Amino acid sequence: MPLKRLNNKVRITSLVLVILGSALFGYALLSGSLSSREAALKSGETATLNIATGLATQVNLSFRAADLLLQGIAELDGNSALPAAEQQRLVQDMLTRQSQLLPELDSLLIIDDQGRTLQRWPDKPEPSGVPGTEAVTAMARMQPRSAGKATGLQIGSPVISNVTGRWIIPLTYQRLHRGQPAGVIRVGVSLDHFMRLFNEINIGKQGSLVLASTDGTMLLRRPYNPDTLGQSMAALPLYRDHAQQRQSGWAMIQSAQDGVLRLNYFTRVPDYPLFVTAALAHEEILADWHEAQRAQLLLIVSAVLLVSLLTAYLLRAVRMRDRAEEEIEKKNLSLKLLTENLRAQAMLDGMTGIPNRRYLDEQLQLAMQNASRSKSPLSLVMFDVDYFKKYNDLYGHIQGDYCLQDIARVLRGAQRRHGDLAARYGGEEFALLLPDTDLDNAHRIAQKVLDGVRALAIPHQGNAAGVVTISAGVMSCVPRNGMRIDDLFGGADRALYRAKERGRDRVEDCQLPRAVRTSTEHAPDASAGNQR
Repeated sequence: MPLKRLNNKVRITSLVLVILGSALFGYALLSGSLSSREAALKSGETATLNIATGLATQVNLSFRAADLLLQGIAELDGNSALPAAEQQRLVQDMLTRQSQLLPELDSLLIIDDQGRTLQRWPDKPEPSGVPGTEAVTAMARMQPRSAGKATGLQIGSPVISNVTGRWIIPLTYQRLHRGQPAGVIRVGVSLDHFMRLFNEINIGKQGSLVLASTDGTMLLRRPYNPDTLGQSMAALPLYRDHAQQRQSGWAMIQSAQDGVLRLNYFTRVPDYPLFVTAALAHEEILADWHEAQRAQLLLIVSAVLLVSLLTAYLLRAVRMRDRAEEEIEKKNLSLKLLTENLRAQAMLDGMTGIPNRRYLDEQLQLAMQNASRSKSPLSLVMFDVDYFKKYNDLYGHIQGDYCLQDIARVLRGAQRRHGDLAARYGGEEFALLLPDTDLDNAHRIAQKVLDGVRALAIPHQGNAAGVVTISAGVMSCVPRNGMRIDDLFGGADRALYRAKERGRDRVEDCQLPRAVRTSTEHAPDASAGNQR
């Protein structure tokens, strides 16, 4: 075969191979490009869902705290057995304590049906010359826009507080006197608190966050614009076509405010007629992907022209894709850390700040396994507040919450060693897990807790002692195979029941008998174990 003809065949074959190789390479990059784009959009969906869900949880907690505060104030305000001066003192004390726990609490107004201010907090001169503040008389007759489910709570549009001169979301209860409307009790939830909460969330340069009522009233939006506060969203596609139609979901919408195309995730706030929206700019979601595409396009063109540089350009594309995937991994890791943080918060009792029943069950199961392996004693103490229902009836549920918080602090002080765990069992019941602690030591620790609670000297007219007391039941054993955590709870509960029967404000014990020893072991030891 002539060399020239062979060279032509080689050239034709090389050209075909280059075309096929370039086509295959281009197809692989195109397929990877589409996959990367889909992954970036999925990551944006996950990010907006997590942001909106977490934000809805935070908003729900803030409104629930204000709702419970309003209920407590309404309960005191409607208590005809207390003098008016005593009612106002208790309300003032409640607000002072709650303001240290609730940064969202801005102000309080109690107004009669004639517009007269009966009580205000904080007690300072009314701001003058501040545009947008409401007149007190108009406030007494105002009909708010939306109401909470199954409660008397009313949520109004943002206004400037005539107590502090700051923007608030007003939450009101209607006062009743002998079954007739007698004005309102209004708590102002600080809009600055939600602005700070919004500003802590990373949504990029063009993202947005919205808090609105389900009737379409805008309560707050980031980017912040005071002109949008209280405006209706009824004509906007986000509300009209999506948020009004379903509880939650995604929507790709071009904003009517600034024309930016955003991926929105909206969801309702549990228990309240509100919804939140988290939106990320479509351009920013795909920013890393666009950067990778420009580099990949350059590589495809270069690969067609210069086959010899194909490998180098391919490596560059792989490196850039790796960087894009690394960025996605970083975002996924951040979301995972956020999930772990939310899970840790779910293990705590929201009111007392100590672990809840779920966490106690997990730790007790682990402690039983460790004690069974090491043949060491394990003790569980159950506590119950004496006559707590009477306490709530006499002093109100808010004071009852304060009482439980004080008792929880005493229980935390009883945790002396690694593994000790104080937890809220439920209602007015608490538990103290004491690994590697026998019955005598557990009894002494329980007695110290009782003494500590009594030393708090919390007044309780419904208790014979005149102060709040608690009763305790101690369960101690060396766990055996087949034992369940219910066995320990059952023993401690039986001992607690005896403490209640024998007069309360005392500690009673329950100890499982030791396992029956074999005939080769000494009988006196078995007898001593059964006696203890």
